[in-house]
Amino acid sequence: MPINATVKLCGARARQNNHQPCRQPAMRDKARCRLHGGKCTGAKTKEGKIRSAKANLKHGFYTKEALAERELMREMLKWRDNLECLL
Repeated sequence: MPINATVKLCGARARQNNHQPCRQPAMRDKARCRLHGGKCTGAKTKEGKIRSAKANLKHGFYTKEALAERELMREMLKWRDNLECLL
């Protein structure tokens, strides 16, 4: 079947198949086909963005709250050590 010359192709590269480009037509006003992310628009609302961020959280070790809590603990330990030196 001949491909229409006016249709923009997806062009996403395959990991297999010798990195050949995808031959599916791209979605309207998008660069990729529906299989390679053309439908994906991401979260638009504030609630959706928060939900998306929580879904990607793996352990929380480097969150702002965790870093602040560890810094506070270090300061408390320094204060305790200095107090023990004075006594």
